[in-house]
Amino acid sequence: MSPPVARFSLPAVACAAGGTGGHLFPAEALARELQRRGHPVVIYTERRGAAYTQALAGLDHVVLPARSLEGGLRGKLAAGLTILRAAWQARTDMRRRGVGVLVGFGGYPSFAPALAARSLGKPLLLHEQGARLSLANQKLLRLADGVATSFPATAGLDGFDPARVVDTGNPVRAAILDARGDYPALGGDAPLRLLVVGGSQSARVFGEVVPPALLQLPDALRRRLQVSLQMKGGAAGEVETALRTAGIEATVRPFFDDMGARLRDAHLVVTRAGATTAADLLTVGRPAVMVPIPQGGSRDEQRRNAEALAAAGVGWCVPEPELTAERLAALLVDAFASPTVLPAAARAALALGRPDAASALADRVQAALGIGDGTAA
Repeated sequence: MSPPVARFSLPAVACAAGGTGGHLFPAEALARELQRRGHPVVIYTERRGAAYTQALAGLDHVVLPARSLEGGLRGKLAAGLTILRAAWQARTDMRRRGVGVLVGFGGYPSFAPALAARSLGKPLLLHEQGARLSLANQKLLRLADGVATSFPATAGLDGFDPARVVDTGNPVRAAILDARGDYPALGGDAPLRLLVVGGSQSARVFGEVVPPALLQLPDALRRRLQVSLQMKGGAAGEVETALRTAGIEATVRPFFDDMGARLRDAHLVVTRAGATTAADLLTVGRPAVMVPIPQGGSRDEQRRNAEALAAAGVGWCVPEPELTAERLAALLVDAFASPTVLPAAARAALALGRPDAASALADRVQAALGIGDGTAA
């Protein structure tokens, strides 16, 4: 039997997010801002999302069954039944909590809660993290009352009333907001800090290319480097030992739970180009070598993100097939040799950041609930 739900003076808000950090972290950021304003909040996700225990700490969350609609007829039928079962569970939970609005953050696990909210006659807001509407948000668009975007120009909204679209930016976690500060000094013999992260989908290519690239660097540069390398697999210890033997102060881990602090201290980041990663970089103001996941076709979101940021001076877009140890080593040598290149890229990143995104999206949620202009606590 479900425990009783405490009653609050303000309506409850539900967030629905897929199981990756790219979907879940913006939902967390919004949830905590709404909690601060006095709203009870629940996050609906699936088992992968529930594994982000630090992100969900102190937040009510419900794990729903989820299955992608990809596959043949049998797979689609099984997915349809899973969605219906999850929608029924979400609907029951929403009624119990008195949910007044649902905010969907994309990913196929957001489908069922969106259907549940609409079946209860509750407003549905969609938040899009990328420069193009995700597949889940695209399919839910006709049910949506409004869309919040992370980029001023977001593809895939053709036919949707522009008056119901607002550019809020992409909410980031408190740890990222707390990491904002001056770009670290580069002069003299001060350490040069390189952060290499692959995101929730990881990046095996970083583990294959980055260590040999670092070993090709000149000795003087290696001895100034402090490297934080996210690398999954059993070879992490061997890689760390090899780098330290070459004079590089290296920390190699499968996951960093202090990402805000490492991002704050970094002079340069080597990373994927997901929308949430981009938002973190811009909020803190750090230059990056962006290696988009090779998706291909019209939905090549990460490539578009990386190219747009590179064009804005935030860093470099290096397609994965072109990421070789030789190219990365040459890029690092040039970047760290210049006293102006990295600080200029950091300033370009910071100028594009939206640290107020969670607040702006919370305003939109409260407006959907009919709470003044959305700024009341």
